[in-house]
Amino acid sequence: MIRGLLAVLGLQLLVSLMVTSGFLLFSGLMATKSAAIGGVIAVVPGAFYAWRLIASRNVSPDRLLRVHVIAEAGKLTLTFVLFAATFVWIRDVSVLPLFVAYVATLMAYWLALIVVKRI
Repeated sequence: MIRGLLAVLGLQLLVSLMVTSGFLLFSGLMATKSAAIGGVIAVVPGAFYAWRLIASRNVSPDRLLRVHVIAEAGKLTLTFVLFAATFVWIRDVSVLPLFVAYVATLMAYWLALIVVKRI
């Protein structure tokens, strides 16, 4: 389980860095910064979810379901807070690169399911 979670997080980081590098090569600094923020907004809540699961990997099955629900609620809350903080505190953010990097990084979950057989 831990190996699969770390594989997904690693793949997310890789996708985020690739998208950010693409914006660095073909767009300006503001687009690159926005893409990096979008990648962070996708990776950090995923890391939180993984941390919650790893921390409670030896609990009973009925408690494990609660852990998943609480971890998912925390992940969604953290995602909302990070987006809100970005739009409130960072004035020069480019929305398109931000969401392109965010969505591409989230798509790494699906790519991980195809690439890594045992997640």
